[in-house]
Amino acid sequence: MADKITRGPLRWLRGDIHNHCEDHALVAEHLAGACDTLDFIALTNHAQKPVFFEQHRMIEQARRILPGFPIFFGLEWNAPLGGHAGLVFPIGEREAENAYAFAAAHDRLGAAAPSSVEAALEHLNALPAVERPVLFFNHPAAGQWSTESINRYLAADGASVEVAALVVGIEALHGHQAHAKVAAMDPCAYPGGAVGGLVDQVYACQRPFSLLLNSDFHVHKQRRQPDYPLGIFNHVRVGVEAGHPPTPEAIFAGLRRGRTCASQGHWLDLGDFSVDDRFIGDTWTGGPGVLRVAFEATEAIEKVELIGQWQPNVAPAVLECLASRPAGRCEWTLEIPPDVQGFVRLRIIAESRARPAPGPPAPKHFLTSAILLDASRDR
Repeated sequence: MADKITRGPLRWLRGDIHNHCEDHALVAEHLAGACDTLDFIALTNHAQKPVFFEQHRMIEQARRILPGFPIFFGLEWNAPLGGHAGLVFPIGEREAENAYAFAAAHDRLGAAAPSSVEAALEHLNALPAVERPVLFFNHPAAGQWSTESINRYLAADGASVEVAALVVGIEALHGHQAHAKVAAMDPCAYPGGAVGGLVDQVYACQRPFSLLLNSDFHVHKQRRQPDYPLGIFNHVRVGVEAGHPPTPEAIFAGLRRGRTCASQGHWLDLGDFSVDDRFIGDTWTGGPGVLRVAFEATEAIEKVELIGQWQPNVAPAVLECLASRPAGRCEWTLEIPPDVQGFVRLRIIAESRARPAPGPPAPKHFLTSAILLDASRDR
């Protein structure tokens, strides 16, 4: 298992919840080395393909290969009003049944009749709470997803104190990390995690939301189009409560709470990102207003950016920036405005553009989800 990084109240687990294996004979190859760098995965084959409806056999095989390692049943959904979305179901006896029934009824390319955002989410919300999946927006490159379509999903979600959110997040950057056309993308302009982009539009509405990063690895294409296998580069880190078992239920709770980081590579470990006693995924509601950042990096840092907004009538922006830093430990504190209403998140960029082979050189980013800020609310 990968090392668990514990700082303050959180324990960070590493995972990959968007990847594909379309050949039963390649399951072992798909999983090779994953448990050395990751703590959990989800297999998410395309919902319109016949092989998807054999995924339960692949999951059973994967769990025999890696007993005790959390492997979730997921799917890549051809979703209304956008491109692809990810669905990951809790581990349980009905995981495959629930996933297959949903795909057959609501996949844009595989269902017998058209569906809608509202009908699809009503289907998922009708499941018992312990069987309800998490839903996230995959690789939101230009033209894939929009603020308007995401808002419609959020409106149809039905999340409340009693009903945990279905729609939990968005991929910050693209998968297929070793592909030349992906490496050539400007990660600072990528719509998912860009300043003022899709995730910031959700944060501006004071809603927790998970920034995610996954490999989108297709093991069955590895011979003709090499890519990084699971755990080598892109991965998501999910914060679970320190001192509690890192169970599948705790992983789902962290995803629903917006308690995640999106990491390209393994060159940085986050120690602290908080405002007073509020951490990633929390809402700060007033107090001294001291923001703290601490991390350990094995590579030199090009810059550390604090992204967000202090007031709702001002567009999200880079609020503060730390210039280059050497490898090692970095600590940073600053005071936030007393009447703040907005959010803050981090983007940390490595100085080196070196990536593992066979990928071409390209930037390496580490991004956190947001701490929401609302000094007008009572604690």
